[in-house]
Amino acid sequence: MSITHLIPSRSGRAPRPAPATAGTSTPSEGMRASLKGFWADAQGYQRLAYLVGAALIATGLVHAAIWAVAGGSVSGPLSWRKPTTFGLSFGMVTATLGWIATYLPTRRPAGWVLSGLLCASTTAEVAWVTLQHARGVPSHFNTATSLDDDLFTGGGVSIAVTVLVIAVVTVAAFVRTTAPSPMAWAIRSGLVALLAAQLVGAWMIVHGLSLLETGATPLTRSMSTYGAEGAMKFAHAVPMHAIQVFMVLAWLLGFSGVHPRRQLALVLMAVAGYAGLFGVVVLRTLDGLAPFDFGVSTLIYLIPGGLLAACAVVTVANLYRRQRQV
Repeated sequence: MSITHLIPSRSGRAPRPAPATAGTSTPSEGMRASLKGFWADAQGYQRLAYLVGAALIATGLVHAAIWAVAGGSVSGPLSWRKPTTFGLSFGMVTATLGWIATYLPTRRPAGWVLSGLLCASTTAEVAWVTLQHARGVPSHFNTATSLDDDLFTGGGVSIAVTVLVIAVVTVAAFVRTTAPSPMAWAIRSGLVALLAAQLVGAWMIVHGLSLLETGATPLTRSMSTYGAEGAMKFAHAVPMHAIQVFMVLAWLLGFSGVHPRRQLALVLMAVAGYAGLFGVVVLRTLDGLAPFDFGVSTLIYLIPGGLLAACAVVTVANLYRRQRQV
């Protein structure tokens, strides 16, 4: 599908305005109205993404509850962690991409195609991991039987479809968006980070498969460990949800009374901090170091972490000030 199909011609449907501005209401009133507007003003394909995302998140929460009762290890191919994190992560990604469509002048047929592909692929990914866990067998790198091999291949196909949809939305966000500048750059930066997370995921798969080809025992900790202690899963997880951080920050700033230029500066500051955090994590992974060994080298986390914390503090402070003033 050409990216131009996402952009209406002058005779096409006019883009919907971004829901809810701060106006003269208090931040809390504006936020409530905005949240209601995201559903009330949503197109059908957006609501599909919201509902499927909510269902996947609920799946993750159910597994988390069972994990809390049953107990078990955080690591390992049969840990309750995997169906929990897959449900939560893919649910948030699905719902977030539906939210992003609010700011893209998407043609309705293209919206349904992209949303349908996204919801089908993320649901298939979570279902695969959930099914394999219920069967008591690992999901990834499991070729013990023809069924396991087919499911592993199917998981690869489903994630490829998800990445394709993310890539199309990313291009559309850079080509044209109806979002104000702070939200526009939050969306663009978050989508790039989401694609980076998928690249790390591909790196993990290639690394694991290369170990299998060299005769390594399958389904061991080394499949997701680079060097001695490099945590590839951590490098994959860090950029995965940057988009929620950036978009929520930009959304909150819209109710803070801060000048739009300063809002943009704060969003870009958060992007820089998050990019620095991701860079540190990747470098430590490549060096075979654990994410947190509490050595001197971990102090480097303070720089990007400080940028992110500063953005959060400034945003909350301005929201509190405006809530008291209005």
